[in-house]
Order: sequence, then structure tokens, then C-alpha cells
Amino acid sequence: MTDRPTLDILQLTVTLRGGRKLLRDVSLKVQPGEVRALVGESGAGKSMIGKAVLGILPPNIKPTEGEILLDTHHLNAMTPVTRRRTVSKIASLIPQDPLTALNPVRKIGPQIVDPLIHIHGWSRDKARERARELLDRVQIRNTDRVLQSYPHELSGGMRQRVLIASAFAPSPRLIVADEPTTALDVTVQKQILRLIRELQQETGTAVLFVTHDMGVVAKISQRVSVLFAGRVMEDAATEDVFRNPQHPYTEALIAATPSYSDLNRSFSPVPPALIADLHAKIAAEEAAS
Repeated sequence: MTDRPTLDILQLTVTLRGGRKLLRDVSLKVQPGEVRALVGESGAGKSMIGKAVLGILPPNIKPTEGEILLDTHHLNAMTPVTRRRTVSKIASLIPQDPLTALNPVRKIGPQIVDPLIHIHGWSRDKARERARELLDRVQIRNTDRVLQSYPHELSGGMRQRVLIASAFAPSPRLIVADEPTTALDVTVQKQILRLIRELQQETGTAVLFVTHDMGVVAKISQRVSVLFAGRVMEDAATEDVFRNPQHPYTEALIAATPSYSDLNRSFSPVPPALIADLHAKIAAEEAAS
């Protein structure tokens, strides 16, 4: 790895119109070739970090403090048009729901090929060859048939493989994977995680992996940021987090994760008292600031 991170987020605060802070002082780095997981319960701010990086926050939500550096580009200082062009050439997204992410009235082929032509300037022949190559790499058989198919003609697992192929096709510096296995059954989830990991290792692409599942964190990431209510509770190497969690919330998330390799191990939900205590501390900090 080089000393320069692919993604460097510095004290990012994201605010809802009206003044409510949805992310507060979030700082993290993703090094080249690294998988960094963002984990926490629903509403913790995981996906919002990814959307802030990609510049796809809703109109009523804005970054108000801090910096986002993507491959040394200061994104928050750019105009929206320049930022869109810059990010689209450096970063890709693997979204959560492939059925809604894919255009239902367009065939799969153009949905992979057209961005390579219009954003990255590839020839149509080169783009179609790359699409076939990546579909084959994510273990889709009969790639020409799939390129001529509509999304509804494919299974959920195949649609997710198409999105993975599309994300890796332009060889991006960074991929934001926004809970890409949530809608899949356990067997398909395992296959998709393996594919993402293999492609990431082959290409050296950095990945910001959003998930609510500590089991997924253990399988795919080198480092993890644990989020709660828009704040980073813990940030460390994944192995260290599982071996010796430093925050009670992290410890509770690990305890709440079922083990498929050890069916005799008990697990329990995150204690409501802990959640209430964390919210009370955050409210006190907000009142004092």
C-alpha cells in the first residue's frame, strides 16, 4: 500500500435542512487495495457516508463541515458538475437492491456498456468485450444471452452479479458497496462476498463496504468503523475489533451476531439500556456544543 489513501474523510459533518446533524466529525481513510467496512444498526449513518463520497445525497441533506479527498481530489470544493465528472471516473457503486438499481425497460448490455462509452470514452467494441469479460468473471454463464436480457428475466443473485461486474468494469480506484448482500439468502450471500473479495484482490481496488452484519465484516474487511447515530464509536483493524472490542456498542454488536460455524454459541440483541445510554450521552454533548 502507498502512503496516500484512496479515500480520506476528514471531520465530515452532514446536516439536514433545518440544522439537525446526521453525521458528526466522521474521519476515516481507505488505503489502496483495502476493504474498509462501515457497520452499525439502521440509521447509524453508514450509507450516508457512501452517498456523501459519491455526491448523491438527497437535496435537503448537505455536507456542512469537513473534507472528502478522493484520490487527492478535494470533492467538497468542486462545483456539482465537476464533482460528478470527477467521481464518475474514479469511483463506482454496488447498490443494495439490484432490481431497483437496474433500469427495468433496458437490456443488461447497454446498462453496462453505455457508462464505459459515455463516461470513460471507450469504444463500443472495447466496452462490450469488457462487459463479457466481467460477466464471465462473476460466473455468469452464456454472457451474450444475459447481455440481451432484461433485469426481470434474471434471478436476484444474477442481478447482483451484473451490478458487481458493472462496478468493476471501468477499473475504478474506489467502490462503495452499499449492503450488496442484504436481499440475498445466506448461500448466495456467501458467493457474492467471495466474488467481491476476489475481484478486489485481483484489481487492487479500494472498497468502502457498508453493512449491518458483523459476520460480513469478519469475512471481507481489513479495517472497520463502527457507527452509531452518525458518529464513529470505534475504528480499528477488523481482527483487533473482534479480539478486543474497545467500545460497549461494538461488543454488543458482536454478541448479537449469530455464528453459522458454531450453532451452540448463544447470541443476544443489543441491550435497549445501552442504546438509551448512548443516545443520552449524545444529546448531552449536543446540548453542550
